[in-house]
Amino acid sequence: MSTIGRDRLKRLARLSDGKVRRADGLQLLEGRRLVSEALTAHRVTELFVRDEAAARRYAGMEPEIPVHCIGAQDMDRLAEVRTPQDVIGIGPLPSLLGVDAILAEHRRILLLDGVQDPGNAGSLVRTGAALGLSAVLLHGPTADITSPKVLRASAGTLFRSALGRVESAGALDDALATHPHTLVLPVVHGGRSPREVRVPDAFLLALGNEGAGTSLAGDPSSALRITIPMSAGVESLNVAAACAAILGAWL
Repeated sequence: MSTIGRDRLKRLARLSDGKVRRADGLQLLEGRRLVSEALTAHRVTELFVRDEAAARRYAGMEPEIPVHCIGAQDMDRLAEVRTPQDVIGIGPLPSLLGVDAILAEHRRILLLDGVQDPGNAGSLVRTGAALGLSAVLLHGPTADITSPKVLRASAGTLFRSALGRVESAGALDDALATHPHTLVLPVVHGGRSPREVRVPDAFLLALGNEGAGTSLAGDPSSALRITIPMSAGVESLNVAAACAAILGAWL
């Protein structure tokens, strides 16, 4: 158990700001579930709790991680959500691998292409992790996956996934040319039903902005375009629901 200065607490309370996170190389982990997932992944460097009893409990569980007892008011200042939290963690920002490194190590991958809504981005990561996808690639103006909103929506499953970034559509095409992965592109019309195609042995499921879709055209000879059968009058699904429908039919 240890104490912490007021200036440091003020700085940590600003980690909800992406610029501060990037400058400090740290992210905020609110609540038991996120902290538990991050601890399992060895992604926690400090813990903050409300009272001495909790401080002793966490100090006994994680003796190598500093535990700070800062009281209820300071905990509420740190937390972004209004529901009182009994533990908050601080951990390093994740490192993003290149697309080649991700394709070399993972067979089933989620590709987020311009998914700007933090709730959708986190839900997609959670759905992919639940249905067997082991890595996440980011492309375009996708929501900051280190933000508290994305972390909460992912329920901590971001800590279970390898993370990478695709710098351009051309870089993705080049990487796919040397790896066996099929690029899977959900489209509103003109694709094949996921129930009628054989699941590729290795694939990237690219999901984009709900209205605009993905910006990745893909090689027409190799990309697999998927259309989810829907009742008449229903134009499209929320992107997280579309992800669940495709993976649920396949895996």
